[in-house]
Amino acid sequence: MTAPASLPEPGDLDPEAILRCFARAELPAPARKGRGEPAGGLAALADRYDAFILDGYGVVNVGAEPVPGIVAAVRALRAAGKAVMVFTNGAGRPARWTARRYAGWGVEIPEHLVVSSRDALERELAARPRPGLWGVMAKPDSELETLPVETVRLGDDDAPYREAAGFVLLRSGEWTVERHRRLAAALRNAPRPVLVANPDVSAPYPDGSFSAEPGYWAIRLEAETQVRCERFGKPFANAFDLALERLGAAGRRPERIAMVGDGLCTDILGGLAAGLGAVLVTDHGLVRDLDWRAWADRTGICPDYVIPSP
Repeated sequence: MTAPASLPEPGDLDPEAILRCFARAELPAPARKGRGEPAGGLAALADRYDAFILDGYGVVNVGAEPVPGIVAAVRALRAAGKAVMVFTNGAGRPARWTARRYAGWGVEIPEHLVVSSRDALERELAARPRPGLWGVMAKPDSELETLPVETVRLGDDDAPYREAAGFVLLRSGEWTVERHRRLAAALRNAPRPVLVANPDVSAPYPDGSFSAEPGYWAIRLEAETQVRCERFGKPFANAFDLALERLGAAGRRPERIAMVGDGLCTDILGGLAAGLGAVLVTDHGLVRDLDWRAWADRTGICPDYVIPSP
């Protein structure tokens, strides 16, 4: 089985291929279009916004290393009385694990203000329990016991694919084309819910290559089966509602809250759709070494401000 027409194989992902994948997804519409004004960094925007919601990968860290300047930037914003939180589509482990990792780098974010798309998924699963096991795309260290349903990790055994009541796409680090083939065949034979805890198509590795994230596999599933996946995370409202609730955004003017990220189709689109300010970081994530304005013209998604680094 090869990828459907116009969809790349996971090893062939690059910025152009990622954009083609996002074009196949059902994304929210931006409420407006920003002007893409340049700014020196987050500190330069402190007078413009009262609260800053930072993406994880590409803003706080790249791989296992913090982004240069992020520790000082967060400290400066907090010293200026600004609310700062992290909102990540990294769903592979609980957000408390991510918060502790940040703390080890000196990124001073209270644990309850590190929110992931996994949190939005867990809220949804708790609100609509479904009997039976859920098959989960995950790695062994994904702490599936925190999910409010019974789970089984999907691997190379056919039985869980046949027997699961539904599926969760949580973390794709050990996912393979063969496992995807099993899942697609099982869904064609017996359609069941598929919940996607990370809508990202890809993330850039420090060496310049690109991963295939759960959002990529969800787009392939939709192209190969009759199942429509439900997505939790940026740019979708279910996750922004949760993030703003945790931030204590009631009473704040949305335009005084900045969503800061490296992804036009996730961070920036989601922020604009939620009525927030949108700040694109260009030097560390998906648009690194790219003409971000060309991408903005092609997607119709443009941030309010553009900064090279936090």
